[in-house]
Amino acid sequence: MSEKTRDNLPVIGILTGISYVSGLDYYKGINEIFGRIVGKRHLIPANPLMLLASVDCDIYAKMLTDKEWTGVAAHLLQGVEKLVSGGMDVLCIASNTGHIAFPAISQKYPDLEILHIADCTAKQIKSLGLSTVGLIGTEPTMREAYLKDRLRQHGISVVIPQEEEMSKIFNFIMNELGFNDFKDDTRAYFVDQIRALQSYGAQGVILGCTEIELLVDQSHVPEVPLFPSAKMHIDAAARIAAGTQDVTDYLPHPIPALTKSA
Repeated sequence: MSEKTRDNLPVIGILTGISYVSGLDYYKGINEIFGRIVGKRHLIPANPLMLLASVDCDIYAKMLTDKEWTGVAAHLLQGVEKLVSGGMDVLCIASNTGHIAFPAISQKYPDLEILHIADCTAKQIKSLGLSTVGLIGTEPTMREAYLKDRLRQHGISVVIPQEEEMSKIFNFIMNELGFNDFKDDTRAYFVDQIRALQSYGAQGVILGCTEIELLVDQSHVPEVPLFPSAKMHIDAAARIAAGTQDVTDYLPHPIPALTKSA
């Protein structure tokens, strides 16, 4: 890759703090994958020019539990505003749940390219020829429509856990995983939930929360295809940062009117 091409690569903006654990994973992962793609410029693997804005997860979590969706969007927009003012080209929201603010962000910044986590996940699901998947994540991610509807635009149906399990899953995320506290008993519970989703008809399961990806991987449940959404999001962001792919490579087709100009 030429010096001139490198100087014209898109600037990725990472919105994090929701929680900071996922932001660390995104920053590390994008740098590592970018370095492998681009290689050395002088002495060591190159790093992309990135911006990062971190919001207060305590405020965010309180509004999520209170279902104050407008407040959540306004809170996340504070971080997006910093990234836009800093010169970001492509927004990467380091959270499945944070994509609840996608419509509000698109409305305020209609020309901003946003790499949607559901689009990146759907690309991998479709590559395996699957059409029905389970979704496990925060309670809003499982209950609300913002990810499920986006996946449906790709022709993918979604199965979620039983009613009584969703609150328990969310409590584990809020009280353990979000603090980098990963316990064997909790892992066993999540593996049981993944297997239950398969019994409900899921051909595979989306790990729809970065912290769940740090707890459970394919080796823990080899019989069920897993789709670690943040990992796929990170990989796509790195490839876009390196100039080998574009946001449009991931969009559902036909492209919904809502998302482009988004």
